[in-house]
Amino acid sequence: MGQMNKPLFDLNQADLQLEINSYKPGSGLVWPTLFPLKYSPKFDLKGLEGNEGIPVSADRVAFNTKAPLKTRKTIGTWSGTLGKYSISKEKDELQINEYKDLKIIAASNPTDKASAQYLVDMVYDDVKACNDGIDYKVEIDALRIGSLGKQTFPAAIEGDMATEDVINFNVPTENFVGVATLWSNAAEADGIADIVKQQKAVKLRGRRKPMFAIIEDSAFELLLAQAKTVKRVASILVNATGMTSTEVLSVDNVNAYMRKKGYPQFLVIDSYALIEGKDGKHTTIKPWNEKVVCLSPTPQLGWTYYKPVPIVEGTDAMQAQGSYAKTTVYSEVNPMLETTMAEAYVQPGLINRASLVFMNIANTVGFNEGA
Repeated sequence: MGQMNKPLFDLNQADLQLEINSYKPGSGLVWPTLFPLKYSPKFDLKGLEGNEGIPVSADRVAFNTKAPLKTRKTIGTWSGTLGKYSISKEKDELQINEYKDLKIIAASNPTDKASAQYLVDMVYDDVKACNDGIDYKVEIDALRIGSLGKQTFPAAIEGDMATEDVINFNVPTENFVGVATLWSNAAEADGIADIVKQQKAVKLRGRRKPMFAIIEDSAFELLLAQAKTVKRVASILVNATGMTSTEVLSVDNVNAYMRKKGYPQFLVIDSYALIEGKDGKHTTIKPWNEKVVCLSPTPQLGWTYYKPVPIVEGTDAMQAQGSYAKTTVYSEVNPMLETTMAEAYVQPGLINRASLVFMNIANTVGFNEGA
């Protein structure tokens, strides 16, 4: 890469920082709810959760006696390092000249608001596109972790950065389960019973019981189609609508039934992301594993740990620090090129690991890696 020169477009530090400040990270995505941002001062991350679950009660003791010592419940640690995300967009010599020509046209006619707005968009569309790209990478990683309990780096998603490495968050083995009957069997399956069984199992192990079932939209549709779901929710439907048809089943009335019984509430996910291969072809993926339901004591599954990318000194490039990512805009003159780049140091990680359950609705003998 050549020297990072001042941007060729009309862009100053204040304007770039204002644009970045107005950008809301994760807008319209799922990860800010399930894995909100959390600052990390270091690249190395290590998680250890002790005293998880139902607190052990105190003892009644005589005055002037020492308090009894209790054992400490722990689960395995997990460790990893922040990963680096990066994306860039370029405007070549033809596009730069187009901008210069349009600028002259707009200046000659101050009332031409369309041309003026087009110029603004040419400058800032790449800034938004790069920040959106970082956001969607977090969405992919966070939702894969949320539906698998670990992070893998497959070639289909990571491209040239694919590895056999795995970040294992050490969720207890017994928390990875299958179901009694495949959920696709609408006549026989009882998805709510599967969820309730696992809620009780976690509670009996002395852990915080799951109160939320995080589920992909297609899996929830299978649940709605089950005859036993209709039967369970019938009383709610009759009271609310006077009907019992599956056509009126929805997340609201199913959750009304779940609340009444003290069962986990459904949080339904319908997230998509676009990845680009080396050949330039785009592939649409669903970040959340469609076959997996994750049971959790809270809607939050973990944190998106981040460390700010430092501002580089001694360069004419424009740089602006956002909520967790840094945006850089710079130019090169041989050949003429304008580059916008976003970078972030990020790693989503799980919390409440002993209380999380990962249920494969397409497998009756176990979790089978979510396949």
